[in-house]
Amino acid sequence: MKRFISLFVLVFYLFYFQPSIYAASNAADPSVYDTIHKSEKTASDVSRAATGSSPSIFPLFLKFLVSFVIVILLLYVVLRFLSKRNRIMLSNGPILSLGGQSLAANKSVQILLIGQTIYIVGVGESVTLLRTISQGEEEYQRLLKSFENQGEGRSPSISIDTKKLWDSVFRKHLQNVKRENGGE
Repeated sequence: MKRFISLFVLVFYLFYFQPSIYAASNAADPSVYDTIHKSEKTASDVSRAATGSSPSIFPLFLKFLVSFVIVILLLYVVLRFLSKRNRIMLSNGPILSLGGQSLAANKSVQILLIGQTIYIVGVGESVTLLRTISQGEEEYQRLLKSFENQGEGRSPSISIDTKKLWDSVFRKHLQNVKRENGGE
């Protein structure tokens, strides 16, 4: 709270003390309209304009720099707050989303872990339960492992059984092609 108050006071002082510049009003001086139309420009007017002081650019630059840093810090604080809040909301709940795949416009398949059961649901105009996978099944463990691998940044790997199956199908197909072409 102290930081917030000191930051508020700093910003207040930063923008409160602005230099005020007023035009001199002298009844003896002619107006701008009179000067333009009569082309009366005296040497005293020229010397008075040359001696006028202009504000220094350093304080303006300093105010800009401090304001810019404050805005960047506020953005950083807000983004950190929102990311922490989002993580808390996602992790604390009875439903954990393991993933999903978009199939068409406004249609997808989602994999949800609710309690100790995995539910595969279709989401479109309505939500439809496609399949449930209980904890005892082998597929349950594979889905959880692939979810953990995605969390670590690795892509889910193809299981060894799938590779062996692919190799055997490929070899059979290759042998059939060789037989048809007269080889072997």
